[in-house]
Formats: sequence, C-alpha cells, structure tokens
Amino acid sequence: MTEPLKPDADQPMSVDERLALDKFEPDEEPFIVVATDVCRTCVTKPCLYVCPSQVYRLDKGELVYNTDGCIELGACGIVCRHLGKGAIRWNYPRGGRGVEYRFG
Repeated sequence: MTEPLKPDADQPMSVDERLALDKFEPDEEPFIVVATDVCRTCVTKPCLYVCPSQVYRLDKGELVYNTDGCIELGACGIVCRHLGKGAIRWNYPRGGRGVEYRFG
C-alpha cells in the first residue's frame, strides 16, 4: 500500500482532516462487545456522550453501535463501568489491526 502524501506543515489542519489521514485495519474479532439488553436498563447512557467517533447512537430508542472508525480511546468502557451499567466490554484490537495514527 502506498503511503499518503505528507501534509504541508505550514498549513493548519482541522481535526477531521487529521483523522482522515489515519489508517484503519478492521479486525474480524470484535474488540467492543455490548450487552444491549443491559443498555436498555441504563438511564444515563454515558457512551453516547463520551465517544468522539460516535460509535454509539440511539435508533428508535435502542442503543446501536458500529465500531468502524473507532479511534480506540476506550472511554466508552470506562464511563459505562463507572457511570452506566457495565454493558460495554472493550479491548484493543489484535496486533496489526485497528487504527494506525499518521502525522499527529
């Protein structure tokens, strides 16, 4: 795979432009598993507010999630355990999978 062109260091980049430079290698094994039946009983649903990648969202009142584009912050698992109901099991993807940050 060819490397993307390096951005011009003299030109400021937005967060979205920087994230677009990242490489994502999907993992066949899920690194985030959510017990959605437990989510139904969670009133606060802190995962909706802490994830910068918007992995979690409500669809017709039900929590749904899609790990595509997850930047592996892990905050969802932390807030779920401490402020929610502990429904999210989060681990890093297997070696060589997941997000690869490029150019800061």
